[in-house]
Amino acid sequence: MRRKTVQKRKKSTCSVLILSTLAFLVIVPVGYMIVCSFQKETGTGFSLMGYYHVFLAEPGYLMKFWRSLALCLAIACGQTIVSCMAGTAFAKYRVIGKKVLFGLMLLFMLLPIQVTLLPNYILLDRLQFLNSWKALIIPGIFAPFGTVWLTFVFRSLPGEMLEAASLDGANRLQNVFLILAPAARPSVITLFILSFVESWNMVEQPITFLEGVRQYPLSVFLAGIQGNSMAVQSVCGILCLFPVTFLFFYHQEELMEGIGESIWN
Repeated sequence: MRRKTVQKRKKSTCSVLILSTLAFLVIVPVGYMIVCSFQKETGTGFSLMGYYHVFLAEPGYLMKFWRSLALCLAIACGQTIVSCMAGTAFAKYRVIGKKVLFGLMLLFMLLPIQVTLLPNYILLDRLQFLNSWKALIIPGIFAPFGTVWLTFVFRSLPGEMLEAASLDGANRLQNVFLILAPAARPSVITLFILSFVESWNMVEQPITFLEGVRQYPLSVFLAGIQGNSMAVQSVCGILCLFPVTFLFFYHQEELMEGIGESIWN
């Protein structure tokens, strides 16, 4: 018993050390960025000029922020809705060629994004979607990850739920959004957050599908502010961190529960 207790303590100590090291590596750059945001252009002394430039003197930064936020919300909402419907079809209904289609979605999900850039570029060019946000929103909405994610989640839910709802007169859309989605609420919220974070951090797609700095989202625009002072760069970095940090802390319980459900499924 003592040996087991000692081994457990060693394992817990090692895990704490590893997690503490990882947390330190993440927190230190963020803390350094926050400190730099309050510095003068000379690099010494306290100043709020960085915040003044970003929020008041040069509104272009905030415009980029709000436009990028709208873009990512459109992608995340669209992907969540489409994935709920497609995941229900794969998990609960009989569809001709369902296994083949699902296997193809798994294959496309495993492909690196660099492999799919050229085919997507050709397709978007023929659809005349290039140089507009359609080139980012439409591929993002129909990304295979969300469908695969919710298919496994919905398979774990009992089929009797849909049978009872159908007997009560519910149609298929009601089965999706009033029965399955609320039952798998943590996983659906987790999918929304992951989709938002992925679109918020995308770089290759805007550079490939868009032309002109005005159309670039904040993730690409940040690379073009290197000529500004360190304070302005730090404030823009903090502004870029805000939506993701807010979503994480606001939906922390659902995020942990949703990831746990996906691991079990």
